This record gives sequence, structure tokens and C-alpha cells, in this order.
Amino acid sequence: MIWVTPSVGLLVAAITFPLLLLLYFLRLRRQPVRIASTMLWHKAVEDLHANSPFQRLRPSVLLLLQLFALLLVILAIMQPQIEGSVPREGRHVILIDRSGSMAAENEDGTTRLEQAKEEALVLIDQLYGGGLFSSASGESMVIGFSYQANIYAPFTDSKQQLTSAILGITQSHGKSFIGDSLQLARGYMTNVNPESEGVSSSESASLELFSDGNIEDFNGQSLANGESLRYHMVGEPTAVNVGIAMIDAKRLSEKNDNVQVFLSLINTALTPMTQGVELSIDGVPIGVQETVIPSQEDGVPGRSSVVFVPFPMQNSGLIQAKIIQRDVLSIDNQASLVIPPPKEIRVLLSENGAPILQTVLEGMALEELKVVSSSSILSMIQEGQTLDYDVVVTRDIELPTLPLGNFFVFGAPPPLPAFASFVKGDTQVMLVADEEHPTMRFVRYEDIVVTEGYDVVQEGSSQVLLEGSSWPAVMTVRTNGRQVVYVAFDPMNSNWPYLRSFPFFVFNTIEYLGRSGEKLTSSLRSIGGSLTESVRPGDVVSVIDSNGIQHSVVVDSHGSASWGPIESSGVHILKVNEETEIQIAVNSPEYESIVSSVETVVIGTNEIETTQASKLAYIQLWPWALGAVLAVLLVEWWVYQKKVSTPLMKSLAEGSRGIR
Repeated sequence: MIWVTPSVGLLVAAITFPLLLLLYFLRLRRQPVRIASTMLWHKAVEDLHANSPFQRLRPSVLLLLQLFALLLVILAIMQPQIEGSVPREGRHVILIDRSGSMAAENEDGTTRLEQAKEEALVLIDQLYGGGLFSSASGESMVIGFSYQANIYAPFTDSKQQLTSAILGITQSHGKSFIGDSLQLARGYMTNVNPESEGVSSSESASLELFSDGNIEDFNGQSLANGESLRYHMVGEPTAVNVGIAMIDAKRLSEKNDNVQVFLSLINTALTPMTQGVELSIDGVPIGVQETVIPSQEDGVPGRSSVVFVPFPMQNSGLIQAKIIQRDVLSIDNQASLVIPPPKEIRVLLSENGAPILQTVLEGMALEELKVVSSSSILSMIQEGQTLDYDVVVTRDIELPTLPLGNFFVFGAPPPLPAFASFVKGDTQVMLVADEEHPTMRFVRYEDIVVTEGYDVVQEGSSQVLLEGSSWPAVMTVRTNGRQVVYVAFDPMNSNWPYLRSFPFFVFNTIEYLGRSGEKLTSSLRSIGGSLTESVRPGDVVSVIDSNGIQHSVVVDSHGSASWGPIESSGVHILKVNEETEIQIAVNSPEYESIVSSVETVVIGTNEIETTQASKLAYIQLWPWALGAVLAVLLVEWWVYQKKVSTPLMKSLAEGSRGIR
């Protein structure tokens, strides 16, 4: 305990205590009065004895109560204080963590964010509750933070405004970073001493942090000059969780449509956990798999991989994986992937002679088919314009060079080392095909007869897709950013254009080359990022987030529609003109799956335990002493009234009996 003004209190005590006692020692001086009866002599003798100066002090309840009241007044003058965790006076910055881990549920069913908001409201009541015993605090501001910091209320002393700001903080599923919050708070304070680092002690703020302590950038921060931090831990240090850390999908090969899904699960418990995971496509379950996830070791979560049985998937769709068992955190129990629809292909064609390839390509659903002459294709190659197309198709054209890209070549060999050695090929029939390759699906090759072509000498880098009786007829090679399907003859030197297998082959090859390198899944969006889509100016665009809330999206003059930041995980739907719907998957970050609350946080060189302050405030006890004085005086008044009124009522009663 600390005494602010002990000397003043002792001085007042030295003066007032003797004076009070002296009043009880002194005799009352009364005038002699003649009386008509001796009945009052005994009482008079007692009065004379009581009024004798400096007699022996008799026990008195009134004296004890008055001494006690005077003692309390002296203590109040000495201003006693004790150390405590109540907020110090001055400015306060209320920092509320709203990141993904704060969505974890407590035992009573409330989330950590709800708990943090309730405790922050208690602090506001303590600071601005009013009355004699309330804290004489200055202004406060409210900041909610996750992947970024948001000011919900600037510095104010309005309890109503601060309360509304705290209640308005919403849950985010993003990561937790506190650095921006500290910078914002300092930006709203004035540095009255520019030669010092940070703000002065008188202008600094007490930071009130409500969080579970799982903040990624805490170790890289430090307190400025005069700042103090109180950490209010929410949640339980023993909380455990199982979540999906990663989801991915890929095709087994380019030769089929089978897709395989991979999951990575984490476990923060100290014991292994058995979990069942359900896989679904467009909401229809296709399989359940059970796995055992190892326990965490030295604070590192245990991991387990889950690989589902391949399944066919040719078109677009939504793949979702879901942990069947419930736990404290639900946002990481589900992860999604979107398989986008096949992209539309742009084709550049140049052929000499009859337009047999043009006829086939015009029957395909292409985004663009551009037909140019042989001279134009050569100039476009030199100027790099062929990169604007997904597939470049040439027939009976000698190319001096082959730029980067995808090429479908008939006739003269392309200028690549794999086709550098060749001689004239004689008449042949087709014998063997790689029927598992995408280009040769449903292609009947047995009836194909070629009269002449180019007999390429194989040097190992190319793959033969169709083998003739004398020389390779169709080959493919992928090297240095180029992918080529080469048909070693002009179709006009064969009967192939008249067979039904020819358009199948052209279609397969355009699809294979045009979608080469295309990702199976659309890019996952991160929480805190934005959703962007190119539309036509004037289109009506909206976004339905994972919570089912619809948001309008502004389309600029260039046809770009952008919405964000993304606050929650799950599947978002972007709608264009209430017709086209684009599904976008957003998964929770892995770090937020760690839900065990931290009892001691480290900021700079300071280790701060929960509910403790780095610079403790002092609780003022003098208001309580004054309050006790009032209570003692009330008791003293009651005792005095009882001593005075009881003899009076007794004498009145005796007098009334004598009159009768």
C-alpha cells in the first residue's frame, strides 16, 4: 500500500484526536437552581460528578464511534492506494481480435469474439460508469483487427458511442496481425515531445488487448515510450481442434478425366484423433474416408494426409471436403475447390490448298478462329502475334522458326531438333495408335492410307501417337515452352479427310493443345483479398457471400467488377445479370486452426501475462474511506437518538401515571 500524503494526515490526527478527547474530559458549567423536591438530588449529584474536569474517562459508545469516524477521515486525507489491474487514468485503446480463431466456441456455446466484446463492455462501464467510485478516465478508441485493422470508434469519452462500436465488431475468418492496429492508435495520438521516441507519457495510451493471443506478428512489435499493455485472454489454453489445412486436386494424367483429391489434416490435441472426412461434388456425397491424425509435439500440430479414390469429372463443379465430427472451431472443418468450366479456345489457322482444316474448325465451338495466308502467318510469327492464340494450326507451310506456344502442324516438319532428320516417306497404312492419349480418343485409324509424307528419324524426345507400316504418322513433343502435335503428311495425300475419324482427331488435338497448362481448379481466394471479374459495361453484378448475404458490385467503365475485402471462408457466388453464376472458393488460413489460448504474450522484450498490466494502475481507497465515514456517522446518530429518547419517554410515562 502507498500513502500519498501521510504527513498531512498525521498532522491533522495530532490536532483533532486530543481535541475530541478533551471535550469528553471537560465539565459542563450549569447555573444553580432551587428545586421544590429532594427527589432530584441523586440526579444532581451524578451531574456534578460527571461535570468534574479531568475525571476518569468512562466507556462510551458515542466516543468510540466518533474516534472511528475521525480515523477514517484521517486515512482519507493520507490518500492510501494499492496496486491493481484496473485501468489507469488517461487514454485507452481497446483492441479486439476478430480473427478466425476467435470464432472458436467456449463451453457455454458463445464464441471468443462474443466473450471479448462482453469483457470490453465491462471495461467501458468501469471507465465511464459515473458516480463517486468510477474511474476518472480520459478518452478511449476502439479498434478491431484481423488481417487488417479497422477503427470502429476514434478517441471519445462517450460511453454510448464506445458501446455501439464494440457491439458493431463483426467476425472475420482471416489471420491476426496487430501491427497495423498499433500504428493506427499512435497516429491518433499527439507527440508533444518530438525529440523523444513515440508519444510522451502524459499523451500515451493504455492498450487494452482482448484476444486469445494467437497473433502472428506479436513478436515483431514493441511498446512505444509511455505505453502500457493489459492483455485480457479469452478462450481456454486447453482448447484443441482438428481442421483441414490444405485441399488440392489433379488429374491422374492428360490421358483421362479421372480426378484425385488430396487433403492435409492437422490436430492440435495432445492425443491422436480419429476423424471421418466426407467428399462431395456439387453437394452430392461420393465417399467417406476415416483417418487417424497424430498428436501435436512441442507445439507443432500433428498432420495426416488423406487421398481419395479417383473419380471421373469432365465438366465444371464444386468439390467439397467436410470433417464429420464437430469441434470448437467450425470454419476449418470444410474446404472447397471449384473446377471451372472449360475455357473457350482461340485458334489461328493458315493452310495452303483446299480449306479442309478450316471446314472442320468452323464446326467447333471456338471463341475465335482466324484464318490467314502463309505470308501473314510468317510475319505474325516474327512479330510475336501468335502468342495471342491458344493453338496455331498450319498445313503445308514451311516455318523458318517456331516461337513459344502450342502448334498443330501438317506436312513439312516444324523447325525443332526432334524433327530435324527426315526423308521422303512412301505409301503406308496405319498399324498402331496410342489410344490412351487424348488426341487419339475415338479415332479409328485402321482405314487410313497415306500415299506420301515425311519419314522422321526418331531421336527419343518425341512421342509417337500413330505408327504407320513404314514411318511414324503422328508425333508429339514438348520442349522449351513449345508443345507440338505433328502430322507427318498432308491430309490431301491420304484418304483421311473423307473418313469420320478425321474431325474427331482434329477436335481432340485442338482441345488437348488449347487446354494444355490449364489449371484443373480455379485459384483459391484468400480472406482479405477481393473478387474480380471482367464483364461488359452496364452488366448488373452482385456477390452472395458464404453467409448468404447479397452485396451489390459496381462495374467500372472498363467492365471490371471488383468486390471485397473477403471476410469469411466458404463458397461465394458472383452473379452477372441474375443469370450467370460463378462459384469462388475461399478457405480459412491454417494458422487460425490453432485455438489454444496463450496465457503469456511477448511484445518486444516484455512478457505480459493475462489480466496483468505492463504498468499497473493504482486503486484509490480514499473514496471508500469517506463512504465509511458516512456509515459510521449514521450509526453514531442512531445510538445518540436511542440514549436521548429512551429516558425521556420513560419519564413521560412515569409522569402520566402520577397525574392519574
